[in-house]
Amino acid sequence: MFNRHFHNRRHVLMQQDNRGGGRGFDGFDKMFASAQGRNRFFKKGNLQLSILSLLEEEPKHGYQVIKDLEARFKGFYSPSPGSVYPILQMLEDREFVSVSKEGTKKVYTVTAKGSEFLKEHSQHNEFTKRMEAFKNMDMEKMNDLRNQIQDLFKEFMVTGQSALKDENKYDQFQQLIKDTKAQLLNIREEK
Repeated sequence: MFNRHFHNRRHVLMQQDNRGGGRGFDGFDKMFASAQGRNRFFKKGNLQLSILSLLEEEPKHGYQVIKDLEARFKGFYSPSPGSVYPILQMLEDREFVSVSKEGTKKVYTVTAKGSEFLKEHSQHNEFTKRMEAFKNMDMEKMNDLRNQIQDLFKEFMVTGQSALKDENKYDQFQQLIKDTKAQLLNIREEK
């Protein structure tokens, strides 16, 4: 009972606070923003392989690893220190990297064991695939396209809500979805 009461109270407070309920169309922006965070940039374990790949190029300290990943993905992805430093510690614990001190900074160098691990798991490393995708990408165009797609998605959601109230609009909306999907598939296949 307490949980249900607390949830209902929180929902009412969110509505009064104009933060949206997170489920209906009134809270669409919040819902959409949180949905973006569901898919990780790297699947579990691939960030470890990516960091190991970077360190194999040359020894680096943790902050350099973060900055190098950010630069390679043109600012689209930047791992947090809370994800990088535990991975570096784990790589050290597994003896995949050795650590030396350079002033107050720890510098990580790939060991033979780490290189071997990287070779064995290179087929699972999405880092290389993602790097190729970002290599020649126009980030300004990508950001513009992403914003346009988000705006279009919002319009689809609002129009879909309206179409549910009228059978004729619903049929038109269903046809629009079908046609749009066909056009998108056609564009993709033209390559």
